Amino acid sequence: MVLASAIIELLKKRFPESSLSMLVTPTTAPIVEKNPFLDRIILYQKNKPFAYLKCARLLKKERFDLIISLQWKASLLTFLAGARKRVGFHKSFRYRYFYNLRPKRWYPERHALNRYLNTIEPLGIKGEIPEPKIYLSREEEETAEKLLEEKFGPITLSSIPSPRGRGSQGRGDFLVGFNPVAGYPAKEWPLEYYIRLGKRLIERYNAKIIIFGEGKQRNLNICRKLQDSLGGNSISLAGRTNLRQLAALSKACRLFITGDTGPMHIAVAVGTKVIAFFGSTDPGKCSPIGKGHITLEDKSLSCLHCYKRRCRRTDCMKNITPEKVWEEIDENSGFRLREQ
Repeated sequence: MVLASAIIELLKKRFPESSLSMLVTPTTAPIVEKNPFLDRIILYQKNKPFAYLKCARLLKKERFDLIISLQWKASLLTFLAGARKRVGFHKSFRYRYFYNLRPKRWYPERHALNRYLNTIEPLGIKGEIPEPKIYLSREEEETAEKLLEEKFGPITLSSIPSPRGRGSQGRGDFLVGFNPVAGYPAKEWPLEYYIRLGKRLIERYNAKIIIFGEGKQRNLNICRKLQDSLGGNSISLAGRTNLRQLAALSKACRLFITGDTGPMHIAVAVGTKVIAFFGSTDPGKCSPIGKGHITLEDKSLSCLHCYKRRCRRTDCMKNITPEKVWEEIDENSGFRLREQ
């Protein structure tokens, strides 16, 4: 959803007089909340009985002039909504039938954002897609800062930027986000590596480590072990934040370290520098978008980008050592971490 939200701005600029609505689930709706280019959010209650048919009926009542489908799962829904123009693409002929505007070619090997741009090309929209953005209110950012001050005491942020601002810190406290868990284990950097890197960041820069993670018990256990190992300069917020709070807290960080996850894209969307680890997934299709982000992978492995959910070896993650990550942190001038 974070990546898909990037085309909202393009569509509004292409059709400035239009009323732009977006169909989302209650889980993902916070991602596009407060987006100034979006006029309306329509919730799809997919877990309720007959949700698909009810949603199709609702969309048909709205009498949309144009519906854009970015997922093949929405192909039939797009057709049933009855819009005069239906934009989308799928390589299967039976799905292509549901659209009357389709790009001439489909590029599955491209980054997700480029595929979205490819989808809307029939509307005369070309060029680069803007970087994904999550728009936060000043109140949300101040609430995040107060939460951190409860743990670490007074912290110094260079400024609290406007909701559309990029980045968050100057020469104040060095806040680092760790996201040690993922949707499936094969995408996770080893816990002991996070511990080693975190201890070095604390020792060298007196860093404050903010640990993020989903609220499943396995994830909570991993994050608790990480916090226990790093001591008082860390706080685990695993299972304690919603998406808006996660975004605000990520924006307070100068650096966010993670595997290929949703929080990675959220951190990017609020302007925080990201170091992301890739192994089973391909950064060419889902890497952080924008300048200053770093993706790390071991390109020597023949099994790279296997897309396995579990792996007994996970050499792709183990071969990205904390020392390699430290080199990027300590030497990359974009992070401005060198001791003065």
